[in-house]
Amino acid sequence: MKKFLLLLAIAIISIQSALARNVSSYFDSGLIYTGSSFPVDVAKCANGELPSLQDLKVGESSVNNILGLVETGDGSIQAAARNGGITQIQYVDHKISKVYIPLVFIPIYVKQTKTIVYGE
Repeated sequence: MKKFLLLLAIAIISIQSALARNVSSYFDSGLIYTGSSFPVDVAKCANGELPSLQDLKVGESSVNNILGLVETGDGSIQAAARNGGITQIQYVDHKISKVYIPLVFIPIYVKQTKTIVYGE
């Protein structure tokens, strides 16, 4: 009976952690794997024309999360613009990459959230 209760508790914890959602990353809807990019913002131009992506500089910043316990990095738009040498931001995208494998005693969870900034 004790083994059954222990296995039941582990199963419940695994299911809850797999279904848990972070409010700030509502685009992250893949249960086991996510590999998606989403637009965040587009700048308004005075003349109504946006420059082509090929003409713009690109800067990236990222945040890494390991096991859902430790999260490190600077994923801000400011850090991405600084990394790309951008002073005028035109577009901002987010890219989320996540892998979650619920093993019995060692859940494997790695997530990376990138902020990609395009500008001049």
